[in-house]
Amino acid sequence: MISIYYLKNKIIEVSEDFNIINTLDKSNVIWIDMLNCTYEETNLIEKFMGIEPFARDEFIEIEESARFSEFKNYLMCNSNFIVKDKISFTSKIVNFFIGKKFLITNRDYNSKSFSETAKKLLLQGNKMGSSEIFLSIIDLKISSVADFVEDISIEISKLSKEIITNKHTSKLLILKLNQYREYLIMLMQNCIDKKLMISFIKKATFLNSKTEEELDISVKDLESVIDYIKFNFNRLDFIDSTLNNLITFEQNNSIRIFTIVSLFFMPPMLIASIYGMNFQYMPELTWKHGYLFSVSAMFIIFVLTFIIFKAKKWL
Repeated sequence: MISIYYLKNKIIEVSEDFNIINTLDKSNVIWIDMLNCTYEETNLIEKFMGIEPFARDEFIEIEESARFSEFKNYLMCNSNFIVKDKISFTSKIVNFFIGKKFLITNRDYNSKSFSETAKKLLLQGNKMGSSEIFLSIIDLKISSVADFVEDISIEISKLSKEIITNKHTSKLLILKLNQYREYLIMLMQNCIDKKLMISFIKKATFLNSKTEEELDISVKDLESVIDYIKFNFNRLDFIDSTLNNLITFEQNNSIRIFTIVSLFFMPPMLIASIYGMNFQYMPELTWKHGYLFSVSAMFIIFVLTFIIFKAKKWL
């Protein structure tokens, strides 16, 4: 699917007919948004707009620092866009070709950032240029990432209450903590990726001062989101510490119970061990009330141990 936004009689129009490029003047094209386009369609757009061809798969594979390229009349860069899939997050690559008067985006997934920008462009008309379209996409995506962090923050709060209220220390809870850390790391990397891309784009000679100011505002928004992510990292560390303390407490409590139980039975076992010895001369063995005496002694010692432990508040 392709959406071509172009100027006609000073009015922005959009067409999803790929063949329209044969009738358009490329100087009137403002934005070409390619969604799941074929290799042949991509090549035709590249040839029409006069940009150098590239293999998208290879472009994704190259290392992060080499994903930004500057040409004579345009910049080529890509960015990771975070997509929420039910309760998980995935990263998608979006390619940008940013010229002085045109913008080309190439992607393989639907995003609200692009659809909302398209609506804004059609409403505002020729007031939006390629830089403003790009800024709108990035700013909407920053807002989306901030919403994702907010969603994770709510889940972290629920997790914290669950631990405190139920003293829940199951394996599932520990796995959830690690999962939320992975999500926050992904969102942090995404914000850093956006900052790198904006820093690269600010080097372009065709940007006006207003666009540079708006890019600076976008960077500040990203820094605010990063601070919020760091705050949630600190919350997770606090929950992790609480969880470890609870686990340690439960382990100590179990050891304490086993110790107390063993102390209850140690004196009776001592008596039983003494009278279980096989010496030939043991006076109590011929005593008529020997069995009753030993059992009573065991019971009395058991009760005395219970009273002492209770008095010392060990029980």
